[in-house]
Amino acid sequence: MKKIILIITVLALVIGTIWYIKNDKISIDENIKTYTNSSLGISFDYPKTLTVSATGEMITLHHEVPFTHHDYCDFKGEIDTTINTLTDFNVSFRVQNKGLVDTMKSFSPYIPPENFVNNTVVVSPGFIDSYSVGKLKGYKIFEGAEGCGQTTYYFPISNSKTLIVQEELITVFTGAIDIENMDKALAVPGVINKEKSTEIFESVLKTLKI
Repeated sequence: MKKIILIITVLALVIGTIWYIKNDKISIDENIKTYTNSSLGISFDYPKTLTVSATGEMITLHHEVPFTHHDYCDFKGEIDTTINTLTDFNVSFRVQNKGLVDTMKSFSPYIPPENFVNNTVVVSPGFIDSYSVGKLKGYKIFEGAEGCGQTTYYFPISNSKTLIVQEELITVFTGAIDIENMDKALAVPGVINKEKSTEIFESVLKTLKI
């Protein structure tokens, strides 16, 4: 009798575990979409709360929330101009049919010659850093100042193909300027904070295929 009860208990646990895993996977999958661009030969998974668009050779993942604030990175001299939405996630992808070094020289022409030796990249901590996520291995460069700018990532796909990923810096979350609006922005329903943005960014890159 005890053996029968034990067998029934074990079976119930197994069935319950399978049901949980199955339903949990469904729940996760329901929040994820897959984007495929056959012309650029690229695909990746992304949260369905983001929007994806393609313009020419560039693919953009974007998210914004309603939030009236001044855009301190709009250097047009309109210091009292405000915008009604906050972009809290903006990442673009493009594929360049050039090798890594030639691509970096084209898209970041300010890089000094000493950072390229024998057609290889020389790391300069804080300027050009090594970066890897998932199966992608390459370099990242921060381009900007005072809370404005972007980080550009270069991933060699082959000797003649390079993936360029650009991640926009979200000024209000840097603490560099507009500090008084940070807490207000973080309280907006659905906003993507800095930590969540990094999590999403890395998860997308881990699923990227090219």
